[in-house]
Amino acid sequence: MINLGLMVKNIYGVSSKKGDDNLLLPRYATLAVSARKDGYTFSLDSEIIYGRYGSEKRKKARFWLLRGGAEKKIGDLLSVRVGLIYPVVADTSTAGDIKDDIPSPRIGGAAGIGVDFDRITLDFAVYGDPARSYVEQKKVFTSVGTITLKF
Repeated sequence: MINLGLMVKNIYGVSSKKGDDNLLLPRYATLAVSARKDGYTFSLDSEIIYGRYGSEKRKKARFWLLRGGAEKKIGDLLSVRVGLIYPVVADTSTAGDIKDDIPSPRIGGAAGIGVDFDRITLDFAVYGDPARSYVEQKKVFTSVGTITLKF
């Protein structure tokens, strides 16, 4: 089975938070495809981030990220995941081309685990964060946890 998805965020490019009237947000467009075979799910997505950011109109960002991953369902409850993220383009008007300044290996990796109960899903992942690695000038790993409730 093959799935195709498209997501667009920040269509208007401005913050909707109260008090952030002048805060500009970049737009995101993501195209993704996934396929299932022999108990595995394979995915690939391409994300473009572009537009103005911050409170100054001269600040512009342009990113193109490629992500790929695989997930294996183990039994009825457990899933394990691995993936990679590669910044093809990483450019801002204030910092220039930051791609070459991301610490080696310039590719972010990810590993995660998920437990799927009847109405609750628990997910945890650790990933290499190219953006924070650039800012801090060292390889940075970030973690994220998610609880999903199904109604």
